Amino acid sequence: MTEFFQTIEEHMKALFLTAAAVLSVLAVGCVEGESLESELAGERVGEAPQAIGDEGCGTLNMSTLDAADGAINTTLSVQTSPDWTYNPPTCPYQYVVEYRNLPAASSLADLQIWAQPKGGWGNIDNEADCERTHVLAGYYVWSTNFSLSPTVSTVEAHGEWSNGGGEIFGAGCFPRYVGAPPYVDGKYKVRVAARNLFCAFSDGCNDTQRTDLKVETTPVWEYIVQ
Repeated sequence: MTEFFQTIEEHMKALFLTAAAVLSVLAVGCVEGESLESELAGERVGEAPQAIGDEGCGTLNMSTLDAADGAINTTLSVQTSPDWTYNPPTCPYQYVVEYRNLPAASSLADLQIWAQPKGGWGNIDNEADCERTHVLAGYYVWSTNFSLSPTVSTVEAHGEWSNGGGEIFGAGCFPRYVGAPPYVDGKYKVRVAARNLFCAFSDGCNDTQRTDLKVETTPVWEYIVQ
């Protein structure tokens, strides 16, 4: 029993800084450079929520993906897409990360994998870019190695600009979530298929919407209040 809690404590310490940053606003960090539109054709944001959770993302062969389209992680670590061109077969315009060797379930904390812009949201330094940034993710969870098909859930995160308040919270970009990632500690494996979009809903999200920004997946321990 002592060894079990030591193992959990080691996982928590390893991810402490990440957890503190993410949980303080449910996601904090930065987007590298300006938000530039690409030439890659994608779906309109208004249609994209129906596209996440694609069955093909859960059935594709991860071992055939190149680095631009996804990765297999056997440790709990942040995984960032090399660029914005991710477009694996059967899982269009999504960057797919599969986590294996997940830790055992704990009574002290729950493990979630959050999808966010590269580095997070906190250094998006202007309102226009913030409100045009949207991260959509599908989660595929296999409870055991005997599971024939995964449990699928989806999460959306939409940037919202805050002018801040008081001396503690300054102006900045924060995500508004629709849904939340599943708890995956104690599971056999989890696959996250995420996309980072840049589009203004007020503009109708037509031809200017593109999958043009890097995306990353970040493991976070959510501590359980006893």
